[in-house]
Amino acid sequence: MQVSVESNSTVEKRLTIQIPAEEVNQKVDARLRELGKQVRLKGFRPGRIPFSVMKQRFGAQAKAEVIQQATQDSVRQAIEQESLRVVAAPRLDQEPVLDDTGLQINAIIETYPELETIRVEDISIERPDASVTDEDVTTMIETLQRQKIKWEDVDRKPGEGDQALIEYTAETDQGRVPEEGEQRLAVIVGQSGFDALEKAVRKMSAGDKKDLKLEFPEDYREPALAGKKAQVSLTLDKVQEGILPEVDDEFIKSFGVESGELEDLRTEVRNNLERELSQAITTQLKAHLVERLLDMHEDLEVPESIVNSEARSMLQHMLRGAEIEITNEMLKHFREPARKRVRSAMLLGELATQNEIAIDAVKVREAIEEIAQTYEEPREVIQMYYGDQRLLQSVENSVLENQVVDWVVNNAKVTDKPMSFEEAINAAKEAAGQQ
Repeated sequence: MQVSVESNSTVEKRLTIQIPAEEVNQKVDARLRELGKQVRLKGFRPGRIPFSVMKQRFGAQAKAEVIQQATQDSVRQAIEQESLRVVAAPRLDQEPVLDDTGLQINAIIETYPELETIRVEDISIERPDASVTDEDVTTMIETLQRQKIKWEDVDRKPGEGDQALIEYTAETDQGRVPEEGEQRLAVIVGQSGFDALEKAVRKMSAGDKKDLKLEFPEDYREPALAGKKAQVSLTLDKVQEGILPEVDDEFIKSFGVESGELEDLRTEVRNNLERELSQAITTQLKAHLVERLLDMHEDLEVPESIVNSEARSMLQHMLRGAEIEITNEMLKHFREPARKRVRSAMLLGELATQNEIAIDAVKVREAIEEIAQTYEEPREVIQMYYGDQRLLQSVENSVLENQVVDWVVNNAKVTDKPMSFEEAINAAKEAAGQQ
């Protein structure tokens, strides 16, 4: 078998394989003899069919089978012989051709790009320098109080922090919203972000009606009104004042702190915030590292099959299980973000390979257990993850990337950037949104 490799690009190779005709013909003859022991032909005893008859009746079949098997075997052997890091199943550039010179096979193979050693010591990244303060804990407890706020009707115009329950209809150039009936909406005055609506509501009392023109925010929850101007008929049904619950024994126990003690609640909240902060710092470090790696490898090509697969995965995640037929036009909008994700993952993986960073099974177990704790039956969730290769691999990839980040922090040029807890969390959310 003769093999030649031609590079179409850094991630695509063309294999040309030549197998001598004599070798192929011998295999065809062997296959015919094997078939001769199995087939039944009228007028011939089993296993006694003349070879010339077998060749006439089953020659084409035997030839097709041998070519198919030879193609599979030779492509696999060529990949091993040339030490190619294959991404996906090879595809034939054309049907294999058998002539007097032999069997010629032309295959296209996608491979991982070959990367030179990544010099981590040349990478500079910023590390958030933040901690959880007593004030952060107090702020979170106040947030927990607002989650359990009770609304009581009041007989006055709504003020800052009050809840206004309204009903409305809107007329746009495209028609009435809603088409029938009225839309109901609860507005927290001073917090809705819809300033024009709040301004009108502040001047109304329960039962008042008003007609006015409004321009709805771009991110308004009703798509038919988002970013549009409309003539609105508005009714204020109720004005409610929020009553915060006392941080007492009942309140504390409602969050799983069985002792009912405030200090135990503060300890629990602090532990949760510290875990959240640790994840936020890792997210930012990873984002900074990825950006530096992408800058260092601007011309890095990645296999299109992986890009397409990632684009499809991103679209399916956005559709959240909706039964919608995915088209190439839909996928087109996800290919560039997918390409960035693939390049990022490939560079982080290359760092792991070059520096012999292996997946830590203990950290994988800890990550799965942390996920499981958010469910009612943690043990079943843990079993599910270890029983599903796809889920397990997802966690393993995440853990390995975090290990790479930890290793880079110890070997790159790292500058600490002072931040508050809130700044660190917000920066992490922004970084995650860009990945």
